[in-house]
Amino acid sequence: MGGGRAALLLALLSLCAYANALDNPFVFDDGVAIERNLHIRSLRPQIALVPPRDTPVAGRPVVNASFAVDYALHGLDPRGFRTTNLALHTACAWLLFWLVRDVLRARGAASPDGVALAASAVFAVHPLASETIDYVTQRSELLVSLFLLLVLVGVARAARAESARGRRAGGALAFGACALGMATKESMAVAPVLALLFDGACCAGSLRRAWQSRRALHLGLAGNWLVLAWLHASAPRGLSVGFDVGVTPSTYLAHQMQMLTTYLARALWPHPLVLDYGWPLPLAWREVVPQTAFVALWVLLALGLWWRRPALGFPLLAGLVVLAPSSSFVPIATEVGAERRFYLPLAGLVALAAAGVAALCARARNPRHARRLAAAATALLVALLVVVTRARNRDYESGERIWRSVVAARPAQPRALLSLAKAVREEGRPDEAEALAREALRLWPHYALAEVQLAGLAEARGDLDGAELHLRRALALDPQDGEIRTNFGSLLARRGRPDLAAAEWQAALAGDPDLAYAANNLAWQRATHPDPRWRDGASAVELALRAERATAGLDAGVLDTLAASHAEMGRFDLALAAAERARARAEADGDAQLAREIAARQAEYRAGRAVRTLVSAAAGSPGSERAAPPSSSPN
Repeated sequence: MGGGRAALLLALLSLCAYANALDNPFVFDDGVAIERNLHIRSLRPQIALVPPRDTPVAGRPVVNASFAVDYALHGLDPRGFRTTNLALHTACAWLLFWLVRDVLRARGAASPDGVALAASAVFAVHPLASETIDYVTQRSELLVSLFLLLVLVGVARAARAESARGRRAGGALAFGACALGMATKESMAVAPVLALLFDGACCAGSLRRAWQSRRALHLGLAGNWLVLAWLHASAPRGLSVGFDVGVTPSTYLAHQMQMLTTYLARALWPHPLVLDYGWPLPLAWREVVPQTAFVALWVLLALGLWWRRPALGFPLLAGLVVLAPSSSFVPIATEVGAERRFYLPLAGLVALAAAGVAALCARARNPRHARRLAAAATALLVALLVVVTRARNRDYESGERIWRSVVAARPAQPRALLSLAKAVREEGRPDEAEALAREALRLWPHYALAEVQLAGLAEARGDLDGAELHLRRALALDPQDGEIRTNFGSLLARRGRPDLAAAEWQAALAGDPDLAYAANNLAWQRATHPDPRWRDGASAVELALRAERATAGLDAGVLDTLAASHAEMGRFDLALAAAERARARAEADGDAQLAREIAARQAEYRAGRAVRTLVSAAAGSPGSERAAPPSSSPN
């Protein structure tokens, strides 16, 4: 089968598997990475290529820029974003087809096109890959996998080309894909190693010959580590990844023995699939002895196959290499495991399985009959996987449904319980939400965000004393969390305590001078408070400009605050200009109420009057409730 027909068939299979997923809402960290990410609301490189800190897209400019393109085309319509993910997934499946076919053809194997198509078709519809489409933020996994596969394609083209021009083209493809991948996700660090292993196993015949033949190419790929180092230095993820995040390497590695075994089990039997495995809790090695033995066997099998038949050993060894950055001993405090990590290893696994079945067919008494039987079995398997994947997509139809599936699989997982609490609260069931949040807090008494959730529930029922108590407890558990402190200041402002509110916002800014909504709320108070003791126009302008820089000038509420601050200084021309930008931004965002409020304030500025209100910025004015908790999943 030609590459074009294979691409068309894979696209149709992917669409069959995921058509019912396209209209599902955003989920989990999609809110932080997409819905509240102001840096995707402009295609200007200085904005789109500079993702916000402490979010799933921090240090990943290619991912953020791809979201910016989707936003420019579709706004915040999940269908547009998810369609792009589906297209990327289909491209990965087609590249898998190309690579498997190329390797088999080079070795003179029988039916290389059929084997390659079987492997890529199973990969295209396998439920274990569904998280990368259903959970839009995981475009990072799709893109890094795409670039890793393109690196291998480039190496293969450079190795097989008969002309110098063809070798240069293959090398340029590999180098460019490697550079883009480094700007996509940290796990791309394995690309130079993977490329050398692939070259040695599937192209040159040995690592030595691969190095001797294409030393310049492999050195160039390794040079892209500098790109990754620069991005890590400019946008570190030290709050969630590293050796000083509160999780020991030994504990994290013990958890990975469980997770690696789970990934393999889900590849063979994709149920239950879990969106969020939570963070790494204390775990003793004696609890993971069987899983450790299984992983050791996997490693030994991969090395043994590599030694005897490198082309067969490569898929297993490559899976271990791809998993190494996230699934070894370097702790990721916010996430003990994720099924999306097995996305590319799954591709290698199905390719190895397809090649194994083809080898058995070749040795059968009647090879043609065996191949037909294998083709029929593959078609049946693909059809079954499509049904299972579509069923999994339905779990994402609402926040409540997906989090109930997580709680069903992992009932003692605090973050899943709290996420379910948020979902049922949005469905108008506060009592059930409170019970779930309290259960999450019981399971993990240090869970500050559970206290924040309980504070929101208390305030919603008019219990401001209870809300304040819960927020004080949250700060006692996590005094460095600037977002919690910002929200606490907002509550104090709503309770008529401007002095205490200002102190909380100032404390939040002392910990993080670029905390946009703490600066915005403090600026609003200093620009608009009826009591002149709390007004300071010059300070308000400075704070509002700081908030504007932090939000890339794309937050309507922050621009509204800037307008009010200029008005307090008597600069009504600047106030009107900022207010016009704010109103236009609010209209573009679909916030009709805020646009009307800004228009009313514009009338005051035209009359030469500044804004005076007891309503704080956090209580329905600029910046209200826009602060988001830190990202829950870094990769």
